[in-house]
Amino acid sequence: MAKPVLTELLRFIAANEELPRVLKRYPGFDRDTIGKLINAAADRVEEVETSAAEAEAPKGKGLKVRKVTEVEKAARQSAEDLDAAMNESKTERDRKKRERSVVAGQEREAELEREAERVEAARPIRTRLFTDGAARGNPGPAGAGAVIVSPEGHIVAKIGKFLGDNTNNYAEYMGLLLGLRRAKAMGIKELEVLSDSELMVRQIEGRYQVKAENLRPLHDEAKVLLKAFPVVDVRHIPREENSAADEMSNRAIDERL
Repeated sequence: MAKPVLTELLRFIAANEELPRVLKRYPGFDRDTIGKLINAAADRVEEVETSAAEAEAPKGKGLKVRKVTEVEKAARQSAEDLDAAMNESKTERDRKKRERSVVAGQEREAELEREAERVEAARPIRTRLFTDGAARGNPGPAGAGAVIVSPEGHIVAKIGKFLGDNTNNYAEYMGLLLGLRRAKAMGIKELEVLSDSELMVRQIEGRYQVKAENLRPLHDEAKVLLKAFPVVDVRHIPREENSAADEMSNRAIDERL
């Protein structure tokens, strides 16, 4: 290959070829970037060619073979450098992509927390009804408990009832019914119902079916009682936020209330 041909070939490829297979192998690089890298390889080859030409002796026949060998070596080295650079860049891109993904996940989580705080702050302060149920053995000795808290944060009613041997889900519904009956009797109009039983809350919302036969009458009564309040909201809360109602349900078992 004549001296300028390899360099010109590389520059022609960089300027004109679409290089679909290269782009497919290195999806992180666009066509312009690939072209710049090939041009850089052409520059490297041109430097070696120039150095070889300057070192030519008058008896250039033997040196000519050496010159071509140097050019070939330079081309191979350029290709290896190009491939290594692209692989290193891919590794670096993957690392940065993972870092961005982690940061984006943290930002989404933080935004969700902020949104939850905004919703909670905007929520009107109403009378709150905390309900709970407990069964030691499931089925076993069971108790239901409910606590009503005024908008000012004062406990205005505590209710507990021993249920004999029963299941935990039955006790959860009974805690809800005890609280709703008392709240209705007190003439409360706006009520926020809070329970740590996700199953019961989702069934009240209609998202889960009530499959247990012994729970259906309790579920139906709860739905009727809830309609008696002009404004009512039923929410699931963590167990640690329901300690007062939990205490009443266990006290009902201990003291056979």
